[in-house]
Amino acid sequence: MNLEALPGRTAAAIYCVICHALPNPTDLDRRTWSEELLPKMRYITGVSAAPTNGYFRDLPRLLAAEYFPKKPLIPPVVFNQIAAYYTQVAPERLPSGESLSIEVGWPLFRPEMAPHRHSPPRTPMVRIDARQGMILASDATSQALDFLDGSGRHLGSLPLGNIAVSLAENGRHWYIGAIGHFFPREEPVGQLIRVNRNTTPLRPETLLSGLPRLAHVAAGDLNGDSREDLVLCAFGNYLGRLSWLEGRADGGFTERVILAEPGCLRCEIRDFNGDGRPDLMVLQAQARESLLLFLNEGDGKFRRQLIYQRPPSWGHSGFELADFNRDGLPDILVTNGDNADFNTSPPKAYHGVRIYLNRGGLKWELAWTAPMHGAYRAVARDFDGDGDLDIAAASFFADYETTPQAGFIYFENNSSAGGREWDFKARTLRQGVTGRWISLDAGDLDGDGDDDLVLGSLIDMPTPVSDQLKGLWREKGPSVLILRNQTK
Repeated sequence: MNLEALPGRTAAAIYCVICHALPNPTDLDRRTWSEELLPKMRYITGVSAAPTNGYFRDLPRLLAAEYFPKKPLIPPVVFNQIAAYYTQVAPERLPSGESLSIEVGWPLFRPEMAPHRHSPPRTPMVRIDARQGMILASDATSQALDFLDGSGRHLGSLPLGNIAVSLAENGRHWYIGAIGHFFPREEPVGQLIRVNRNTTPLRPETLLSGLPRLAHVAAGDLNGDSREDLVLCAFGNYLGRLSWLEGRADGGFTERVILAEPGCLRCEIRDFNGDGRPDLMVLQAQARESLLLFLNEGDGKFRRQLIYQRPPSWGHSGFELADFNRDGLPDILVTNGDNADFNTSPPKAYHGVRIYLNRGGLKWELAWTAPMHGAYRAVARDFDGDGDLDIAAASFFADYETTPQAGFIYFENNSSAGGREWDFKARTLRQGVTGRWISLDAGDLDGDGDDDLVLGSLIDMPTPVSDQLKGLWREKGPSVLILRNQTK
């Protein structure tokens, strides 16, 4: 096929990049392009009026927000050319990609299923409180925060009335981000909840309600007034925003919008340019698929800078900062593996775990990639105490039909110090198949000086899983799996 002769190819390079990075036809299979993505884009670009048959949930909210353009962003004849190009060139099936060699079983971690479980397991957040030797785990059914001891036994629960997915803390407070709806909706029922850790009994205090689906909360003093400020990643769905909450003298907050777009997943607060003011690094999904830097210019103003952008199907899911090459500069550990955009989404070869090294001057360079279907969370710690950073990663959209053992992977770092070549050995545990891991945290749970791992399972998603595995998760799978580090 002569791609140069297809007019849609040229048109896509002109029109599609207005909103996002240019997708390659091979990013998705032909059925997904023709039956799911392109029909949806026809409405989003205003080529056709939004249907009233329930195709868009919460359509009245989208119409009230004037989400759909009044005039087509792309001439209809040109849109048809673009659609023809993508459907003609797209493969019938996506390639499986590189196969990762994973060694099953290794003695570094001892797996322990927490005796406290919910049926079915629905645990969108886990946190290790190393000071208390305690696990905090949210449950989407009871909409409560469970407190477990270091062995996973139930100590008590704090009813929230919403689904906790994020927790930021300072010495006195927990700031809890509650998503409202786990599955995509426009209904603004997200909440920001504050809990004073020094009160008995603990009492949740709702600071903000009516938020788009809230994905992450970060805390820090952004304006230098010695009062705690917050950053909210209100992911939403088609509607959402990134904002910061300025702490007031009366203990309240004033919200200031930084980016009036959906899809912001996570924020890290740090002074990236060394000017003494804390900046924001933000990962954005939802078609934008970008890693962004918001440089703090003072007076509550932030200047946006793009670190990188990927195609809309990339499915970014999380990131954290870590110094992999020990040069004192923050590198970036990123996962992309969200695979829930369509009714049926086959595994994608470009899903995985990546390291971007900090090269100075606010520039980061891709240094290492490991393929991992459905990669959702990753943390970097020196788990084995050999002086370099290893990686623990969880997948929420693993290829459960062929490689269910890849739902959890430990990447042991065997790289030479200071070298440019990276050598990570992939390992897993047999118990890694006992849950569908959506949440992951690392910390010294038992106070012995090494970092343990805790995973949270949420088993209900409309993606292919064998009946046998579903039954295992539902009947015996843990809500929380503890991987106890045996180094010390």
